[in-house]
Amino acid sequence: MVIQPTSANGSKGLARRAAFTLIELSITVFIIALMVAMAIPGFVRSYNGMILNEAANSFATLCQLARVQAVSQQSPATLHLDLESQSMWVSQSGRNQDGGQEDQTVRTVHLSNRVSLLSAVRVDLPPTDDKQILAEFYPNGTCDPIYIVLRGAEPKSGLCAIIDPLTTHATIYAVKPS
Repeated sequence: MVIQPTSANGSKGLARRAAFTLIELSITVFIIALMVAMAIPGFVRSYNGMILNEAANSFATLCQLARVQAVSQQSPATLHLDLESQSMWVSQSGRNQDGGQEDQTVRTVHLSNRVSLLSAVRVDLPPTDDKQILAEFYPNGTCDPIYIVLRGAEPKSGLCAIIDPLTTHATIYAVKPS
């Protein structure tokens, strides 16, 4: 009777082939860590770009909301762009409880800390050092011409959003802010 060598009767050859050595595991972990380290910067750039695009789209959406408010309420709506607080909001005059007129905030957007509002310009007015820019949206569906420049977290990444005063649609361009 011939006994076949198995791990149960003490054969070391089969036991070594059935498991991984510490060196094989270390090499595998090192390769996976190297792949992750190479992929992370791309993911971070992609994430920062997505946040910057989201901020520009929020501006465009806020402009459309201001237009809808002005047309539906037949009363001008004002878009406020505040460079100090890095926020933008829409306000509109409405009646308060006493029957008087009062500005009411319709919607507020605060920018992410990964995006900064570099400048906001009313094209029909001379440049100023004001930290808050106002643009009116009128009941006929038009608005004051305005554009903003946003800077992202990545070096030299930025977007310019220009609002068409007749249609209030935003056109967004990539720029390299200084």
